[in-house]
Amino acid sequence: MAFQPKLTENRGSGTVLGLGLVLTTLGALLASNLAVLAFFSAEKLAVQADQIAVAAANSARGLSSGYPCQVADQIATMYMVSLDSCRIVGFDSFIRLRSAVVGIELKASSRAGPAGGN
Repeated sequence: MAFQPKLTENRGSGTVLGLGLVLTTLGALLASNLAVLAFFSAEKLAVQADQIAVAAANSARGLSSGYPCQVADQIATMYMVSLDSCRIVGFDSFIRLRSAVVGIELKASSRAGPAGGN
């Protein structure tokens, strides 16, 4: 029974170590999930900016009805993002969007118009 006193002296230390390891792992998992969410949300916002710019350019060219910036604002509202700016130059549309995801502000911009810029 030479080992008996040593076992009773460290009672509960393995539980504390195990809980610390589990909480550290969960914290790292949460941080990585938030980073991935922000990355994919930024990519999604860029695609939405492209789609809105194409819709505004089509409206400016007369391929669809409506005023270009109003069309852009309607689609941005549908996507639940903020239309930061809308500019129409000739048949080109320049769009800038803004969105907030888990406290991180994301921005995306896009240009659309006829092929070759004409």
